[in-house]
Amino acid sequence: MKILLLIISALSAPLIFADSSYCYSINNADKKNYCLGISKNDASYCYSIGEDDLKNLCLGQAKRDKASCYSIRSSDTKNLCLGLVKT
Repeated sequence: MKILLLIISALSAPLIFADSSYCYSINNADKKNYCLGISKNDASYCYSIGEDDLKNLCLGQAKRDKASCYSIRSSDTKNLCLGLVKT
């Protein structure tokens, strides 16, 4: 029982700590949409991002899809995306 509770809390931790209200204070539109996409786990915000690498990073995380990560040009950002996306 304790192991099950530990697994459930580990899987839901990002959702518990996500607070999209802070995103609305961000002035940069791309960063605001990234924040909203990740905190709400809603890929529709990602599509509003103009900068391609940030858009694909957002899509990779929001959709939990490594395919978006492979479209990222910057190798550091690509590896960040691949490290964050759990399939």
